Amino acid sequence: MISSMWCQRRAVLHPHRRCSASALLVPCVFLSISCGVTGRSHRRQNPEVVAAVGESSVPVDSRPLRIDPELTVQRIARDAFLVTHEPAFDSNVLVVRMSDGTVVLCSSPFDTEATRIMLRWLRSVFSPGRILAINVHFHPDGTAGNEAYSEAGVQTYATDLTQRLLAKRGAQTRDGAAAALNDPALAARVRGTRIVAAEHTFKASKGVTFNIGGEAVHVIYPGPAHSPDNVVVYFPARGILFGGCMIKTGDAIGNIADADLGHWEAAVRSVERLESRLVVPGHGPVGGPELFENTIKVVRAVHQ
Repeated sequence: MISSMWCQRRAVLHPHRRCSASALLVPCVFLSISCGVTGRSHRRQNPEVVAAVGESSVPVDSRPLRIDPELTVQRIARDAFLVTHEPAFDSNVLVVRMSDGTVVLCSSPFDTEATRIMLRWLRSVFSPGRILAINVHFHPDGTAGNEAYSEAGVQTYATDLTQRLLAKRGAQTRDGAAAALNDPALAARVRGTRIVAAEHTFKASKGVTFNIGGEAVHVIYPGPAHSPDNVVVYFPARGILFGGCMIKTGDAIGNIADADLGHWEAAVRSVERLESRLVVPGHGPVGGPELFENTIKVVRAVHQ
């Protein structure tokens, strides 16, 4: 059964690669990794390359710029940017600069070193006095930046559910994620990433609201969907929702090892009522409210 599930997963990620004998030995826990492999590739084609991190690496329009061989950044709205860790399943991090200069991060890149590079970019272009990062769920594309965040004095927040799951399953999930990556160097970095809890914990059942520069930022737990602990982050003054891996772009559901298929639609409906102009998925391009219905369609196709 484990071998069959592993082969199915590799068929989704790498349709032209045979499932090797050594791959069949990877424990089933690896399935708790990447959250949003979609039915078609959303990889940006040859984004403009920025030779060095600096002021010139702030996008002036929606065209993505490369700040590192693995990381691109794209402006999606005024003072809102999407950083994508491309070889790590095109994992998205939402970066929002608030009116007081604070930078809010939703999620993180897939490993410590990539997160350090993203933070160097942030500091070089924004010089923020404060950076606040929200762990959106316990998978690596929600928490793997915590080691680098801690080193850099970034304030990290997670729900009690995420903290418990990370402590119990974080190392196994991290190692499974490394096993599924194509890039050996990145895989080694992922395995070497320490499991670090967020500095601050709040109850999932209550969520949390930050008031930053006079602007509210709501972290909302819609209930289990992609994972038992997934949260969304809502910027009401901007109409931006970071939906993370609960929100699907494309026609494939991706990893459902930790999913609650029965509650997923209700979770999406609970955030659909928010006045979101831009909806940011955990993987793939930014969309609008149409991503709610797309997600429900994708989930229903699997949960019949």
